[in-house]
Amino acid sequence: MGRPTDQHNLIMLKMLWFITIITCLLDLVQGKHYTLFQYIIMLTILLLPTLLLLGDIFLIRGSYLLVTVLILYFSLRLFWQPSLINLLLLYLVMFLTVIYRQTALILTASIAAIVVSIIVFQLHSGSLVDAVERMHPVWFIIPGLILIILMLVLNRFILVSHRSTKKEQQQWHNIQAGFAILTWSYELKRGQLFMSKGIEELTGLPADFFIKRPERMQKLVHPYDSLRLFEAYKDLLAGKKRVLEHRLLLTDGSIRWVQHLALPFQDKAGNITRLDGLIIDMSKQRVREEKIKHMAFYDQLTGLPNRIMFENYFALTLAGQIHQEQKLALIFIDLDHFKQVNDELGHDVGDLLLKEVGIRIKGVMRENDLLARLGGDEFIALLSSVSHETITMVAERIIDAFSRNFVVKGHELRVGASIGISVYPKDGRDLETLIKSADKAMYTAKKKGKNQYYFG
Repeated sequence: MGRPTDQHNLIMLKMLWFITIITCLLDLVQGKHYTLFQYIIMLTILLLPTLLLLGDIFLIRGSYLLVTVLILYFSLRLFWQPSLINLLLLYLVMFLTVIYRQTALILTASIAAIVVSIIVFQLHSGSLVDAVERMHPVWFIIPGLILIILMLVLNRFILVSHRSTKKEQQQWHNIQAGFAILTWSYELKRGQLFMSKGIEELTGLPADFFIKRPERMQKLVHPYDSLRLFEAYKDLLAGKKRVLEHRLLLTDGSIRWVQHLALPFQDKAGNITRLDGLIIDMSKQRVREEKIKHMAFYDQLTGLPNRIMFENYFALTLAGQIHQEQKLALIFIDLDHFKQVNDELGHDVGDLLLKEVGIRIKGVMRENDLLARLGGDEFIALLSSVSHETITMVAERIIDAFSRNFVVKGHELRVGASIGISVYPKDGRDLETLIKSADKAMYTAKKKGKNQYYFG
């Protein structure tokens, strides 16, 4: 175990002061008096722990030093006034050591208390109370040993309990890690709001800011979520609990996602009188979810949508185009001379080139067009609501984008693009058919001299 804190020493001091006052009162009631020298010694011993607490000595071996002071004090009382009370006070030091949860300290104090009591018995056997006077010294040892065993068991129990509590606290800390958690309560009749301090960590604003004017909390709700929150509020007034996720738009412009649990409470007449809630900051979890989502639907190298994302987008776009009876076009792009770059300069340069290619192609496409990377040096684009002229214009823009060299790691690289085009519904009514048609047209463009487009 680590060394005790000053808090433990303070507990010891408070108990020492309390016990000392009680014993002094008992001495006065019994008419007992000490010499001036004895009073000075006892006062010095009593003041020593206080002086120690004011310094940094306790940071080293303060617990042992304080226990030594206690043993010395009560030993002197026992020597000067052999009585059962002072004997019990000396043994009380043994129990005080349990506060520190240190086995060595317990044993040291116990042995010292037993030794002192035996010495006093031998020196003042006739002065102790009759019950103690007739005892053999072994009767001091046996109860002492029993006390030691009991204290060690108690110490073990405290240690286990302490460790269990710390473990639970750590678990709760881990649960809360990365989360701002706050509770709130709203009294409907008085219009009074209570909030925990977690609101400051969540919003950067103190709880009093919202307590004084509860409507300020509503103003932080993201405009896109305000209607859902209003519907949830109506459900609460109807006696229903609600759990929902929504956004908070903070004063600095940042957005926080929170999970909101709210419960209504009724009086005996069935009227809703109070609303209680729990708000958990889910922003970090949302970020993690978005990262996972991005990894599932986006190409990790270029950041462009991957095939899965492209397929989903195509299905949605196709459903809309069927009703509008307009054309869709697939543009299949395969780079020319890319393999040469990989072979001569390595895959690191090739990967950087693919990033630049993705940026350049996306820059010449229309806002509503979707560009995705299929893999390797193959890209695919989906154009919606197009005419033959629009398709031709986009294809020519892509070809023109490759007219300028790419600069990657100090290398000037020249690659081209062979493009194959398929049109819905002429070249196919499903994605796989359209891709095959565009792929075939792309190979035709390569055979015709590369760096050009061809319709399927």
